[in-house]
Amino acid sequence: MLPSYLQQLEMESNGKSVTADGKPLGRPSAPITWGGVGTDAQHAVFQLLHQGTHVVPVEFIACIEAGDSLDPEHHRLLLVSAFAQGAALMTGRENKDLARNYPGDRPSSTILLDRLDARTLGALIAFYEHRTFVNGVLLGINSFDQFGVELGKEMAKSVDDESARAKFDSSTRALIERAGV
Repeated sequence: MLPSYLQQLEMESNGKSVTADGKPLGRPSAPITWGGVGTDAQHAVFQLLHQGTHVVPVEFIACIEAGDSLDPEHHRLLLVSAFAQGAALMTGRENKDLARNYPGDRPSSTILLDRLDARTLGALIAFYEHRTFVNGVLLGINSFDQFGVELGKEMAKSVDDESARAKFDSSTRALIERAGV
């Protein structure tokens, strides 16, 4: 659940386009945070990371000690995969067949924990919360307002008001009608 928590922490806190004093920010304010666990994450996202047109910084979090009772070889393979993905993102591999060319020079970092327990999880959460707050301070934004989520909530409440519903665009009205809500 850590990726889901970090999504809300980083994107909701620092996903802003204006500074705390109302001036346009003019630069990216927060990472787009998403992720997954083990080889599920590898198959879901690494094609884009290795060969996509966006260079996306990646953070790997791995634990030396397995937190499960599965075969220890399974955990060893997960660790090897995490380390190999970081190395592959960095070094890449040239190939004359452009479909098999990996440009490399893709940034990543790895946080390697001895084990995942209450202490290390708390330290990770404190690290990410502090980083989010400091980024907000450096950018001059208020990490603690969430005005961006209010518009959607306000519009959702107006769906039951027939006159307000008429103000929605035709495609949104069609979706509302098709869903019967």
